[in-house]
Amino acid sequence: MSFSVGKGETFGIIGPNGSGKSTILKLLARIIRPQSGNVAINGSVSALLELGAGFHPDLTGKENIYLNASILGVDRKSIDRKFQEIVDFAELERFIDTPVKNYSSGMYVRLGFAIAINVNPDILLIDEVLAVGDQSFQSKCLGAIFDFIRQGKTIVIVSHDLDMVRNLCSRALFICQGRVLEYGRADDVVRGYRSYMERAEREKSIVQAAIAREEIPQTGERFGSGEALIERVSLLDSCGREVNAIHAGEDAIICLRVVFREQSERPIFGVRISDERDINVYGTNTWVQGIKTRIFRKGESVEVNFSQKMDLIKGNYRVTAAVSHNDGRRYFDWRTNVLKFAVFDESYAEGIANLNSEISIKKIR
Repeated sequence: MSFSVGKGETFGIIGPNGSGKSTILKLLARIIRPQSGNVAINGSVSALLELGAGFHPDLTGKENIYLNASILGVDRKSIDRKFQEIVDFAELERFIDTPVKNYSSGMYVRLGFAIAINVNPDILLIDEVLAVGDQSFQSKCLGAIFDFIRQGKTIVIVSHDLDMVRNLCSRALFICQGRVLEYGRADDVVRGYRSYMERAEREKSIVQAAIAREEIPQTGERFGSGEALIERVSLLDSCGREVNAIHAGEDAIICLRVVFREQSERPIFGVRISDERDINVYGTNTWVQGIKTRIFRKGESVEVNFSQKMDLIKGNYRVTAAVSHNDGRRYFDWRTNVLKFAVFDESYAEGIANLNSEISIKKIR
């Protein structure tokens, strides 16, 4: 692996967990030494790595400021001058004489970041630890990073926040399992990483769904009179191919294959989708949609297709299928969780549905 970071550059390192991102920062911070090759650094380095790194748990916040600064090669007089700025930035005035073992994770991050930026390094190394702080402090940290950028400092950031990497960094490095997969303009590298993760997640979801289908019998909870049987339930993509995973927002068909063991007049066909917590996400049937089915003869087999856009958030889902008498009270066949499938999406949303909101801001005064 080879890469370079220029003076005054903000450089991002991205990749899945376990790919070696934090190891690179430790090499740059000289916490560990390379087994082969070399690391050349010109300038003083300040690093904000894993939570609590460089802190002694039994010492107070004040004592750890001086300890941490001495590790970074800053003399006591310089820290005396900077001490109040560090405390003010960390917002820990009330707790500065408390042993840090009693600090929350957010307090650790505040103190560590405040020290890292106030020792005036030439190079600032930042790991994912900013994700631990609250929103207001994260904004404060980003403001400090922008100040560093304006001062022409060199910054190396490891983060899973791809938008932050794209917005802050001019160039980036995408690594996986210790190998460089992309290296260049931040926009291009982030785009390549997102494509890689989407492919990987698609493959993972398909495998997980297939495993789930093998581990859990397709019958699930089943009851009914047996006048009609649901022989098979499958998920089809927009091309009609059977799949176990679908991209959020794509068209998909839930296909029921039903055989009638007795003649039935205007039966009702229905499906219900639930999430892993067994919360009902969506349900519909032919009666609800005003569809009048016909008379089906004994021995007749039919396919019933439910077509919809899968505007669901990323996750695993289950389908319950049923066919009933036209009064809706007597079930011929009810199959709970007969099908499992996954929805994958590179974006993030909360809840159960992805409404793909568009956000706009306008000045009102």
